[in-house]
Amino acid sequence: MKITMNSYLTRFFLLLTVAGSLVACREDSKLPAPTTESIPLIIPEINPQKSFFDSRFSRPSNKMVADSGWTRPVFEFVVNPSQGYSEIQTVEVYKSIRRKDVLGPRVKAFDLTTFPATVSINSQNASRDLFFANPMNNTTAVLGPNDTSPNRTLNGDAIVFTFEYVMKDGRRITLTPLSTSTSSAGAPTGTFINPPYAAIAEFRPGI
Repeated sequence: MKITMNSYLTRFFLLLTVAGSLVACREDSKLPAPTTESIPLIIPEINPQKSFFDSRFSRPSNKMVADSGWTRPVFEFVVNPSQGYSEIQTVEVYKSIRRKDVLGPRVKAFDLTTFPATVSINSQNASRDLFFANPMNNTTAVLGPNDTSPNRTLNGDAIVFTFEYVMKDGRRITLTPLSTSTSSAGAPTGTFINPPYAAIAEFRPGI
């Protein structure tokens, strides 16, 4: 069988191509893997004995509560980040009022700097400064305008507590972006407004 010069040249170039590919593969294998970072999660642990706001004692006015000697109901949960614990400087806790599936603008409640942290808050303090919609419209405020006004909560409404992180290196980790929609401007959005990531205190009648 005769092999021409052209056949030799063709085989030679094929070998060079294969060899070049092998070198390229070896070089690619030396590239560092993409950097990933684990974000610490908060799954708030809700106290089963203080897991909701009893609307019978949440809705009445401050005057009625004082005159009757009642105590506002308390909602309680524990915050304990799962991982990256040592890198967290502050957990910022925010609150919003929810009616059906619509959240109002969020308001900062407080900062936590030591963990695990137990949060206990009564219905009046939880509702303070919250609005169902645009804060410019005072008729959407959760609390009444004076001590004789009942709160504007209904059974099924809820206070939704959400969280953001400030890390020790100065970074902020945003878990709940804010809505820019006209009807819900400033309301938190996304996965972390839902259980188990948010602590949700519903207003409902006690037994």
